[in-house]
This record gives sequence, C-alpha cells and structure tokens, in this order.
Amino acid sequence: MTPRGRRALRLGAILVVLALAIALCHASGFRWLGTARVLEDALKPADAIVVLAGGIPAREAAAAALYRQGLAPRVVVSNQLTPPRVNELIRMGIREHDFQGESRLVLERHGVPPAALVLVREPVKITETELRRVGLVAQEQAWHRVILVTSPHHSRRVKLVWAREAPASVEGLVALAPEDGLEVDGWWRKRGEAEALLHEYLGLAALYLRISRYFR
Repeated sequence: MTPRGRRALRLGAILVVLALAIALCHASGFRWLGTARVLEDALKPADAIVVLAGGIPAREAAAAALYRQGLAPRVVVSNQLTPPRVNELIRMGIREHDFQGESRLVLERHGVPPAALVLVREPVKITETELRRVGLVAQEQAWHRVILVTSPHHSRRVKLVWAREAPASVEGLVALAPEDGLEVDGWWRKRGEAEALLHEYLGLAALYLRISRYFR
C-alpha cells in the first residue's frame, strides 16, 4: 500500500470515530464510547500471568497481586522496544534500566520472586507482535491458559489480538490493572484521554479491517 493509501485509511478511520461521536451527541453517548473498549474476563487458575508492556508500574502491581493470590506460578515480562533516547540515557548513566528491566524490578518490589519471572527476550514494538511472541512462549512451554494484564482502555483490543495472533491451544484471559485509570466522565474534554481513546478505536478498526500491518 502506498503512503497516500495509508494516510487515506487513517483519515477514514478517524472520520468513522468522529461521525459516531457526533451521532451520539450527548454525554451518555460519550461515556459509552469510553466504556465500550473495556473487556474483563472471569479469572481462573492459569499457567502464567503476562504483564503487557506500556503500563509501568500499574500493570506490574496488578500482575503481582494476581500472583500473590496464587492464580499462576509465574509472571511473563514482555520486552518493550527501548527507543534510542532511552538507550542514550542508559549509556550516559542517567537512567539505569530499560523498560523490561524496570518492569522486572517493580514486580520484585511487589513480591514476585526472580525465580518466578519469565523474560521475553525479543523486543517488540506493537501489541500484535508482543502477543504473538508471548503465544509462542506459551506454546513452547506447553501452557494451556495465561492471564493477560493490561489497562482498561486497552483490554478489548488485547482480547481480539490474542484471538488472532496466539495459538488456538492457549486460552488468554484478560485482567485489568485498576490503577491504570480509565476516564469515563469528561474524557472528551481532555486532549490526552481523547487521543488515547482515538488510538484504541483506530487500532480496533485496523484489526477488524485486517489492515493493521500497514500501521507498523
């Protein structure tokens, strides 16, 4: 697909979301838009708890709480791609750890022993790649069920991506990190919250249209 085509797809998805918001046209409709992206599964004992990248320290705290409850004997830590600016800070000694290293330390601080941590080695940039890698780890370890810990606003997309990218033999249950807050009332008046919501709906639209590979 050409750059112009990709821009047209992005613009089209944006217009769909805006048109839906305008059609709803009142606060209750906007609240629905905020909550419709949230999905949470009933949890059951699993082989591993997976901390999805991008939500330090809230997702780690939630995963550690599930570990302490005995829902799984191990915690998988994704390896979010460390951008050059962070690598430069690490090289200069201003910052000590990359994102995965920080995630690991937060989990240990919340009571997860190092021996219970499974570190994904390959760095990932987007959710599709991340869950595909986690799915491969689960398949290699002959796991049958994992708990995927993510933010409320990211949860529906995580469920859909897991269904498409992970092995069918591995069940993925979505658990929410409550500390990684979700704005329901008034998100449309806050630029950061509005951008986060738009990002999720664009991601969902790309997945349903099967064009997400063009946005990498």
